[in-house]
Amino acid sequence: MSSTVGKQSLTVTISEAINLKGNNFACKTQFEVSNISNISSRVLTIPTHEVDVIILSSSAGAGTFASSSLKYARVTNLDNANFIRLTFSSGSKNQCQFKLDPLRSIVFTNDQYSGSATGSVSFDSFAGFTNLKGEANTADCALEIYVATT
Repeated sequence: MSSTVGKQSLTVTISEAINLKGNNFACKTQFEVSNISNISSRVLTIPTHEVDVIILSSSAGAGTFASSSLKYARVTNLDNANFIRLTFSSGSKNQCQFKLDPLRSIVFTNDQYSGSATGSVSFDSFAGFTNLKGEANTADCALEIYVATT
């Protein structure tokens, strides 16, 4: 199949700036993610019960991204008062949770994560997450989702 959509490089820029006691502590980093041919960008309402945010599988489909093609993702809590609980999982026992504070973002560049169900301090291997779920703590929150795949 021929396509008129060419592969492009996504440029990501992260910038911090603060001036403390007359001293400038600014930092900027930039990187490119090559061969991007698909972008998904949306705002999703996250209720006070757990819902799917991103689903990964061996192939892309409706609402699902191919795990091998995930190259960049950002989720941003657009609510100015409430946090969102983000749960990365691959199966019922392998989970990792993050608290996403109001007006904050989390960025990841692949599907790999590690954790321990037994409290072990050794994380020897990585697994690919298959699902990212979200749950608002007190009231519905708007969550911006930006995903770039090859």
